[in-house]
Amino acid sequence: MEKNVLLEVNHLKKYFPIKGGIFGKKTIQHVKAVDDISFQVFEGETLGIVGESGCGKSTTGRAILRLIEPTSGDVFFEGRNILEMNKRQMRALRKDMQIVFQDPFASLNPRMKVKEIIEEPLINFKMHDSAARKKRVAELLEQVGLAPSHVDRYPHEFSGGQRQRIGIARALATNPKLIIADEPVSGLDVSIQSQVLNLLKDLQKELGLTYIFISHDLSVVKHFCDRIGVMYLGKMVEMGSKHELYNRPLHPYARALLSAIPRPNPKLKKERIILKGDVPSPSNPPDGCSFHPRCEECMSICKEKTPDLEEKEPGRYVACHLYDQEDQEKII
Repeated sequence: MEKNVLLEVNHLKKYFPIKGGIFGKKTIQHVKAVDDISFQVFEGETLGIVGESGCGKSTTGRAILRLIEPTSGDVFFEGRNILEMNKRQMRALRKDMQIVFQDPFASLNPRMKVKEIIEEPLINFKMHDSAARKKRVAELLEQVGLAPSHVDRYPHEFSGGQRQRIGIARALATNPKLIIADEPVSGLDVSIQSQVLNLLKDLQKELGLTYIFISHDLSVVKHFCDRIGVMYLGKMVEMGSKHELYNRPLHPYARALLSAIPRPNPKLKKERIILKGDVPSPSNPPDGCSFHPRCEECMSICKEKTPDLEEKEPGRYVACHLYDQEDQEKII
């Protein structure tokens, strides 16, 4: 059965200028936070994006939604190019694309009550009358596991998990098709993490949602996502189904990243791959493959030519010169 593409990202870039000179107004360099990435998201799936801190995961999510303006590239949502839309068109589209932020306290207005926070998007998009909005707020609170009596409380009166549920309810208010979850459980206790993840899964089944799930927690991503993309220094280096990626990672960085996942049984021995050196600066990335200074399998071509993210097996994409051979003997 052919899957429908909901979101398509082509050659997305986001460079932040570094100012210098006598008056500090001259652009002397750029931080290449997101550097030419492409991928697709299918209807009803959960795509995970993982990588070290600073690799560009969150910037990718915000650039897709145009919370920050991309430097270049194309983002197609249901066949329409988001980056070519004017403010009016973009505002109308935001009903279908929402975000759940990492810090549930900072993302909620401390001066607004819960009912005002959840009702705000309904007012902004002129959805329903006053009575219907009140009913919708009560329904949303029930959907995310909160009581109707919570509507008159302020964010500081809730725990971290409850605040994140409020953030999820706000994201659901406009009946979106796509939700970008930017590390939504990283600041929560482990027991609360599982509750929020199960809630998101249940909502996906109930409402037919599509997620982009951004996280640095590889165990959470394995449990929650269908496909996974691995980012390193602003680039996508590998993408595939979670089963293929976790059982047989192809890129050397993905192998090292997955080797760091702790095993619940301490008696099971596991070879840990320790990467040498530090992550290069995104303002001055190395020539060729950005991972080559830390790669044990580095070849001369890796220092000269940047590998493209290419499909090496059905549904498996990797950006690595190890797999450039036509016979692909290295894929075992």
